[in-house]
Amino acid sequence: MNNIQHEFREIDEGSSDKAISDLIKYIEEKLPDFTNSQEFVDILEKKKNENQHSLSFCVYMTNGCKSAYYFSRENAQKGSHTIDIGVYQGSNLIFTIEAKLLPTPKGTKKESRAEHEYVYGKGAGIQRFRDGFHGVDNQDNPLSENGMIAYIKENDFEYWLFKVNQWISDAQWDESEQLKKIYFKSIAKLFSRHSRLKTSDVTLYHFWIYTVRPK
Repeated sequence: MNNIQHEFREIDEGSSDKAISDLIKYIEEKLPDFTNSQEFVDILEKKKNENQHSLSFCVYMTNGCKSAYYFSRENAQKGSHTIDIGVYQGSNLIFTIEAKLLPTPKGTKKESRAEHEYVYGKGAGIQRFRDGFHGVDNQDNPLSENGMIAYIKENDFEYWLFKVNQWISDAQWDESEQLKKIYFKSIAKLFSRHSRLKTSDVTLYHFWIYTVRPK
């Protein structure tokens, strides 16, 4: 654990932009109270799907920072792609976040969803960063650091760390791309590094939060 924390500190402190390390700290400070917030309660009152979770997250985070950052829903990325959350500082898109429910919803009869959607497959989170479709600014320049957030409805953090890393193995990606735990408290914080097509590697910060407490 100490080696992992040391490795993470090197990433965090070596951030190419202090704004990113400040943003990460802000997310860490605010996220534990997200599910108790009025934004979470009101926005998820009728519909509790993935989009509503991310909308409530964006409103909550933007309200809490007094315009230091703006958390935008459905931000444009490469081509026709969009990402769940874009984080702006002023008019600059500095960070992107892909959001997932865990477990993955089954979808519909017309369009089913795979359980490993957090990692790979159609609509997959990490894979779209690896493929270069996600994790770019508004001029399509690659952002070296980006994030993922998981809204967890079943099981605990340890369970999902095992599952996500198993999916990475199933995808036949290098073992170095597996998620590394930083801490599991009221929220989980993890990180991973991934190769990316035609450009430099991407670092992902993973934030997980229980929307239903595990039994």
